[in-house]
Amino acid sequence: MTERLDLGPDVEAVLRSEEAAALHHMHDHEHLRCLSCGNWIQPEDEATVTVALDGDIAVAEFAHRWCAPAKANLAELVVVALSDPLGIEYAQALHPEAGAVLIWERKLDIRVRGAADGESRPYVDVHRASGFHPMLHDEPVRALTEWRLEVDGDDLLLSRAGEPVDRFLDGGARAPAGWFEALRTSGYCLLIVGSELGLRQPGSERIQRALRSEGAILGLVEFDEGSDALSG
Repeated sequence: MTERLDLGPDVEAVLRSEEAAALHHMHDHEHLRCLSCGNWIQPEDEATVTVALDGDIAVAEFAHRWCAPAKANLAELVVVALSDPLGIEYAQALHPEAGAVLIWERKLDIRVRGAADGESRPYVDVHRASGFHPMLHDEPVRALTEWRLEVDGDDLLLSRAGEPVDRFLDGGARAPAGWFEALRTSGYCLLIVGSELGLRQPGSERIQRALRSEGAILGLVEFDEGSDALSG
């Protein structure tokens, strides 16, 4: 990561590590518009990031260091994210064809604006880069290599290449009836990660809309039952 990009402690407090890495990568490799002067920020320029609310969305924008300091209104952002700006909302479901499904989104929906390629969702884009893909019309959902889903105590743990990625608190203990049976039968779980899924009040229509707009992406992950798996 370059030291030319200053996120500042308040911005870092609402970014997951993969999102911070994505912002550093953007600074080094993309054309970015300064939110203050409107000119392009060059990779060699010292820059900052500001995070501010736009409705329920947290918008991250870049600026030249001499134009604007790094800043984020933690009080507002924490309220929108239900006091857990780094957390996730998730839901478990059974589908008649797909079997066990795990759906999740960031509690704080962070979007990056000002890039020449348009608005981006760093949390979703990081998963896309690791194998998740948009909904396919004529092809089956692809398996995610190196990814595993396992039970860890009462939780579900999603890992990649042996490294933890996301933890779903009480996901093992509160799974709906038949969910683990479906996992054991197929050996796989359908994962859906996105934004604007409305998982605080789950509904299939919003999830389908997010999949169609590529605001949500998906993949199949192998289930590793291990010794701690619950009877379900």
